[in-house]
Amino acid sequence: MVSLKKLNFEATLIALIPLFAIFSIFFFELCLFIVTVLFLTEIIKKKDFSTFDNLFTKIFIFFYLYLIIRFLFSDFVTHEFISIFFYFRYALYVLAIFYFLKKYSYLEEYFLIVTIFAFFLLLFDGFFQFFFGKNIFGYLPVNQRITSFFNDESILGSYLVKFLPFIYLFMFKNLNNQKILICLLITLIATNILIFLSGERAAFFSMLLLTLYFIFMVKKFKFFKIIFFTISIISIIAIFFLNENVQLRYLQTIKELKKSDYWVNNKILDREYTIGNYYIISPTHNNYYITAYRMFLDNKIFGQGPKSFKFLCNDERFKINKWSCSTHPHNYYIQLLAETGLIGFIVIFSIFLFTLVRCLKILFDFNKNFSFIEICMLSFFLINFWPLTSTGNFFNNWISILIYIPISFYLFYKDKNDF
Repeated sequence: MVSLKKLNFEATLIALIPLFAIFSIFFFELCLFIVTVLFLTEIIKKKDFSTFDNLFTKIFIFFYLYLIIRFLFSDFVTHEFISIFFYFRYALYVLAIFYFLKKYSYLEEYFLIVTIFAFFLLLFDGFFQFFFGKNIFGYLPVNQRITSFFNDESILGSYLVKFLPFIYLFMFKNLNNQKILICLLITLIATNILIFLSGERAAFFSMLLLTLYFIFMVKKFKFFKIIFFTISIISIIAIFFLNENVQLRYLQTIKELKKSDYWVNNKILDREYTIGNYYIISPTHNNYYITAYRMFLDNKIFGQGPKSFKFLCNDERFKINKWSCSTHPHNYYIQLLAETGLIGFIVIFSIFLFTLVRCLKILFDFNKNFSFIEICMLSFFLINFWPLTSTGNFFNNWISILIYIPISFYLFYKDKNDF
């Protein structure tokens, strides 16, 4: 354990990121802004800009400049200019955290410990809300979905699944400590159950993907993997059959896939917009996807402009029906195709392809012992950029930060030659 005396201001702010992400998006981003200012001040004083010398910076600069240029040639410059112009801050957040991770050797450990503490808080409060009908602050579930400290925002499952690889990382760093190992195994099982209870189907799918990923990618610890998988699955199945609200939430997913008189949309959508008698995920998602696809077809190379979906979804050229509109199409890649065209899409999809290729190499190369740290780092990109699921808005602040933060750790471990 690191002495608390060693903690300084910027290290404290970075270590507290997992908690800020739960309780306040304002303080979450304010903390990152302060860390970035301290980072820039320090490197300018030292005249040492080596932190910028990496592939991530080059790719991000290209992507950012493309967003700016495409945005300036769109019809929505006056509406979203500030948010797009300041998109560069995400790269600075990444590099600032990377810089201080290198500078303070204890910061990595503290970040992981605070992440575990944040999980304990959410697990306690989430199950409290499930059993007693409200959380410790008096927040009620939203449509029978457990939300914990997120109150009326149904993002508990999303938070847990996006930070979950950090729990695996801490576990792999403490494989020789049986007490910590058992404690973390219980934490992982409880987290999987709470993600299921959150009712966020995309988060639940990502959790299943993450669970199978670690079971197959980590070739050791067969006994622990069997226990972990068996208890998680049995618990989830038991809750599904014993709790009517949870059961209805997930059965609704199956109903939403098939066309029936249950959906008013059936009277509007014909076979041109469905896969046989089935929707893509649901009638609502089907509308968004087809509307976004029409936008893409209208400008395949450059798209309609960043954050343009909400302005164009009611345009007669693209809309399917009166349910075609939302702030975003609910899938990163479909959104990027519609708003940034093939150029923006390829930049982000390349990250997923790199991750997939690297994962397959690790999976099928039985003669080489790959680093547990690399396996954990790749899992972030796998779940963040998995294409076959519904997602939030790619340009949303909270989501963007959670996507970019793992890159700081990837750069840090890569710089240390941990993989």
